[in-house]
Amino acid sequence: HTKKNIIIISGAGVSTNAGIPDYRSSSRSKSSSHIVYDASAYSTVESADRLHTDILHKLQSGQEARITQFDTFAERLAQSNHLQSHYTQNIDCRQLKLPHLSKKTIWLHGRADTLVCHLRPSHTIKVTPQSFLQLVKATCPTCEKEQSDRASAHKRRRAMGFLRSNVLLYGENSPNEASITATFNHDIAQPVDAVLIVGTRLSIPSLAGFAKRLCRVVRESSPDNLVIWVSKEP
Repeated sequence: HTKKNIIIISGAGVSTNAGIPDYRSSSRSKSSSHIVYDASAYSTVESADRLHTDILHKLQSGQEARITQFDTFAERLAQSNHLQSHYTQNIDCRQLKLPHLSKKTIWLHGRADTLVCHLRPSHTIKVTPQSFLQLVKATCPTCEKEQSDRASAHKRRRAMGFLRSNVLLYGENSPNEASITATFNHDIAQPVDAVLIVGTRLSIPSLAGFAKRLCRVVRESSPDNLVIWVSKEP
């Protein structure tokens, strides 16, 4: 209650605690999960369909998941303006049930409720579980609109993209890397007085590096500052 500028970093454990299965609580192994979410997923119709089925399941699970005590706690922090940022590795968009937390959330690995044009990443569209399969792999509607406008202006045609998942795949570079890095650097420069790392082992080097820098700065700033790591796994 005494901390006024808090950063939360969350991972899969937060979602599994809300009832959303990960690869360890399903029939799929970690290695097969890597295959489904590999950057080569869009190389064949079959692998793309497997990916889309899995993402749709996560989106549906996120909408159906229960609100946990941690969710309520984080929402209260955001509502009281004590939460500076919430970085999450989860893609299920559970935070949309928590409006104040959602505004503070940075989705590090993309969002299951968003499709993006494979040619022009600035073209995005929100989807629901009901519209996901209808729109994914369809021609980008923004490209279509721009094509129509170009035709009316007697300009040459250009290639139109298709809609793919916004979720970051293994082996891909994040299109949001620059903005995420800028937010990281901004947060580290702020007077953060508490860091909560919840439900993640920080196995991704870039996130682990940020967390290490952040925790070092917070600890060195004041002996009263807090760094708390909550995880069921070592």
